[in-house]
Amino acid sequence: MKPFGVAALVLFFGGAGLSNRAAAASVHKVTFESGASSTGWIDFEYQGEKNIFIPAKIDGHETKVLLVTGLPISDIDKTFAASIGLQPESMSRSSSSAEDHPASLVHGLTVQIGNLTLQNANASVVDFTALSHHIGHALPFMLGDDAFNDLVVDIDFAHHRIEFSDPAHQIKPDGAIEVPLTRIEDTPLIPVSIEGAPAAEFEMGIGNSGDILVYQSYYESHKLLDGRRLSKRLGIGSGGIVPEPVGVLKRAEFAGFTFTDMPAAFIPSSLAGTKSDMIAGDLGLPVLARFRLIIDYSHNRLYAIPNPGVLHDPFVKDRLGLWLNKRGADVVVEFVAPDSPAQTAGFKIGDKVALIDGEAAQMWSETALAGLRYRAGRTSLIFTMQNGSVRQVKFADYF
Repeated sequence: MKPFGVAALVLFFGGAGLSNRAAAASVHKVTFESGASSTGWIDFEYQGEKNIFIPAKIDGHETKVLLVTGLPISDIDKTFAASIGLQPESMSRSSSSAEDHPASLVHGLTVQIGNLTLQNANASVVDFTALSHHIGHALPFMLGDDAFNDLVVDIDFAHHRIEFSDPAHQIKPDGAIEVPLTRIEDTPLIPVSIEGAPAAEFEMGIGNSGDILVYQSYYESHKLLDGRRLSKRLGIGSGGIVPEPVGVLKRAEFAGFTFTDMPAAFIPSSLAGTKSDMIAGDLGLPVLARFRLIIDYSHNRLYAIPNPGVLHDPFVKDRLGLWLNKRGADVVVEFVAPDSPAQTAGFKIGDKVALIDGEAAQMWSETALAGLRYRAGRTSLIFTMQNGSVRQVKFADYF
């Protein structure tokens, strides 16, 4: 998935501001079948090793839901909502984040995950068409803090499985590092240290597929852009899918471990959302997934169990700088990163690609197209354009 901060995503896609979304949240009833206290392990799809999609039922209709922290209520795609017969109710313009984007809600949803039922849930109705194309995966439902408020959520990334359980039965697992969770309004925060500075509060980015986002108030006060080699990538902010500055952090610390050479996006306040002046940034799944995470909102704690097999693996980095998207029968260049190998090879927004390494571009899945710039073990790619020209792009670091 594209790297985004939850607050920014809510502002653009969710319609209402965070406080209004929180006000719209209802009291949920969480139940397990037959007196159980947990779901047991449920396999999830770890799409591109960036996004957690869980099999679920929404009002009895089977689908896959994207798991996200920091959303007071969940989001449902408007096309999916219509397909299962849901009738949204419009909120007043006074509660909307922008006059031309009044929010719509559906009320009283039943969300089932295995033997777990979340009753009386609300969801903001959102058009996820652009985001679905951007991440290369259908996005019918985004499951927010409904899944976390009254439950312990245990995410075992190594085995692509998840468990929801009653917090009353949670004990500290062997080998776990206890990390405090704090809150600003409904946003869960964790301590992260950047390049030797004292730990600051970052969003816990389940749903953020980027390594780390650093918000403007923090990167300016710590002069993180000074002398740093930068480019841009596509991200999601309050203005939609837009370019955002990207570079590499020399060092970051979380849960007692130090990570080096970490790609980072530096997010201006205009793109990051309303709370970015109070939060240093957002730590994403490429870092968090190096641990088994046991998230317990009710006790304001996170247990992190390091996975030694991947803990210190090098971070995957874009070394191509080319974003492609399917538009009908065409595969079109959506974005070209400044100073990237793709720009050097002559790519421009709107160019149409016919073949990728001799294979019809239209045959590539959206997920594969989204992952092209991260392909491991490749030194170059050959693109044949619709006009018959051929471009060879050599992979290289450009930020």
